[in-house]
Amino acid sequence: MTDHEVKPAPKWTHALFSTLGLLPMPILSALGATLGLAYYYLDKRHRAITLRNLARIFPEKPRVERIRLAKAAFKQNGKTVLEIPRVFTFSKEKLLDVVSVEGEDILQEALAENKGVFLMAAHFSNWELMGLLPSMLGYETSTIYRPLNQAPFDAFTLESRTRFNTHLYSRKAGLRWLLSALKNNHCIIVAIDQHMGAGNGILVPFLGHLSSTTNLPAPFVARNQTPMVGMALVREGNAFQFTLKFWRIPAPVATGDKEHDGVAVMTAACETFDAVIKGHPEQWLWMHRRWRAIEPNEALKNIVHGAP
Repeated sequence: MTDHEVKPAPKWTHALFSTLGLLPMPILSALGATLGLAYYYLDKRHRAITLRNLARIFPEKPRVERIRLAKAAFKQNGKTVLEIPRVFTFSKEKLLDVVSVEGEDILQEALAENKGVFLMAAHFSNWELMGLLPSMLGYETSTIYRPLNQAPFDAFTLESRTRFNTHLYSRKAGLRWLLSALKNNHCIIVAIDQHMGAGNGILVPFLGHLSSTTNLPAPFVARNQTPMVGMALVREGNAFQFTLKFWRIPAPVATGDKEHDGVAVMTAACETFDAVIKGHPEQWLWMHRRWRAIEPNEALKNIVHGAP
């Protein structure tokens, strides 16, 4: 469901995605990797962003190795894009058949506290499939979405993202829904790896460098001890095969200082993604300007973990 009425997606979008979804996976995978590599060479801007980000996080790696990683990341992104027709049209049974789950008991234990759960996530591997999985596994799930500019594809995307009963709320709708969702013990998916615009985030380390990050879960975690659980979908090899991993994120002790507690909560959440991303760096979305908030500031741009 969504927080407003959406016109049905045009029939041609269903036909297009269903047809693409029927293509053999080896063909989709090879074509996606080829298109991703072509994008690396053709898109100078995003290539430069990716290489700059990799140099920030892996300064010890030779440039030739960072270039190899950048190409691999673009290939992964190409694969993910061409896998979307399968993700959006395949049945629950078919999709669950390509996913192994680790740590589901951790999520269940967190939900047993009956306070709702913040599922902290990143744009890692096939994030569209990852976003559907909690609902497919039978958990009430809510999240915020950003509408696409193209109305037909936006309508189809909304239909696809909600077909397993995920609750979607527009960024423009405010947050009144969040209180109700937590009260009803929903899983709230929160992407913590995207730069937040001016006035919309707090500076905390992400992969060791200060970045503007959402503060959405912090007040609930600090005041109500709402549990946080990390979630990542890791691609296994080069195939359309994945492992969904859950892990508990320990909440820092609340001090009553709203600003301090916000930084502490989001720092704790972000730090747990270091091992996932650095363990499979080619699977993360490096072409995003994650550290945009500090790039223009000479005094901040090289600060690691809050200290020079």
